[in-house]
Amino acid sequence: MKKSFKMIFAVLVVFTLFGMTLPAMAAPYPSKAVVAIVPFGPGGGNDILIRLVAKYISPELNKQALVVENKPGAGGQIGWTALAKARPDGYTIGATSLPSMILVKSLRKNVPFELDDFQYICNFQIDPIIWVVNKDSELKTARDVMEYARKNPNKLNVAGDGPQSNIQLQHLIASKLLKMETNFVSYSGSGPALTALLGKQVDLAVTTLSSAIPHIEGGRLVPLVVFYDKKLPGVSIKTSKEVFGMNIPSAGTALRGVAAPKKMNPKDVATLEKAFEKVAKNPEFLAQAKALGLTIEFMGNKESNKLVEESAKVVEEYKSLF
Repeated sequence: MKKSFKMIFAVLVVFTLFGMTLPAMAAPYPSKAVVAIVPFGPGGGNDILIRLVAKYISPELNKQALVVENKPGAGGQIGWTALAKARPDGYTIGATSLPSMILVKSLRKNVPFELDDFQYICNFQIDPIIWVVNKDSELKTARDVMEYARKNPNKLNVAGDGPQSNIQLQHLIASKLLKMETNFVSYSGSGPALTALLGKQVDLAVTTLSSAIPHIEGGRLVPLVVFYDKKLPGVSIKTSKEVFGMNIPSAGTALRGVAAPKKMNPKDVATLEKAFEKVAKNPEFLAQAKALGLTIEFMGNKESNKLVEESAKVVEEYKSLF
């Protein structure tokens, strides 16, 4: 009887333990909200993109929300460090921006993350860099900017995301080729940089196209030039080649996507990749993205990893300008 009782007790314990763990094992991913770290302030290009995606992605994530958490500072270093050190459980992901995150790692000492600390899920958007001024600025054209900066070295105050960001990189390349000198003022994202321009604290802003579009359409800001190799659909801003008659490499163009901590479950990575891809094909999302000036080009996990390698080569070529 004692043996039988012990056996029955042991079986009950096993079933009890199994019953307690079964729901957790069987729960589909994700079973709660996923947090997306944006390493820049509200109103910038990364923030605009991720918040727009968050509006459409819930049906693709078992009806779970994508919650945006801004962690700005140090040109993205604070947010990317938080992402690299987050638990790889699939419930913390983050916005990537090339070549910015590579610049941060390449140009600074003691950066507490490595580029291979991340599992690159996808790339989602191409966002070129533009010059914008206030509607009542005395600088009416991009050539006006060039000529003023040449005649008045370091007198032109230029706002931009930084320090050591893709935006500053683009401005440095343009400044070198156009033989002009300016005073670059760093902000924690394109949003704050544009706020400074609107408040007339600076003369010019170097920013991503997507960040400036709402202010351009609202008549508050005027675009002068876009630093990109070709015309973008629906964008009437003149390219740097059209304005200056020379090729200015668009090395600072923001390539935006999403990554997770390195050791995240590959199956969960695939789930997220598929979810983002479905959003990228959603007609309603694409219509709103177009209205916001977002150029959507989806690249999956494998392509995104290659993109990081290619971006690293670009940074190596131009980093001496800083």
